[in-house]
Amino acid sequence: MWMRGDQVRHFDVTCVDGTRGEYAAFWQRQHLLLVSLPDATTPDATAFLSALARRTADIDAYDVRTIVTTDRVDGVPRPGVVVADRWGEIKLVTGAASASELPAADELVEWVRFVQCACPECEGEAW
Repeated sequence: MWMRGDQVRHFDVTCVDGTRGEYAAFWQRQHLLLVSLPDATTPDATAFLSALARRTADIDAYDVRTIVTTDRVDGVPRPGVVVADRWGEIKLVTGAASASELPAADELVEWVRFVQCACPECEGEAW
């Protein structure tokens, strides 16, 4: 299971929109928001994805690649969400019993904002 502080393992999946989600294609160039769902057509999954789609512009403003897939990614919960910085350090990994229990779109926007604003050189320093 992936944990906060781990490095994202490279993966290649099919996204729910039919495009390819190859992590190596944007590693070290963009942050990652990975959503893993067992089924994107259930009512709770479609509601979650609709709410996420309404915040796409806000998420994209933080230089984030969003990948939503029903493919299995080793170590990622299904349903689950992973947020990682451009260097692959996982900042958030969370699973749930259903898509409706995943972090809300507003919370995910705050996570990607946090990742964009974080200073890697300052992390770990005592205040």
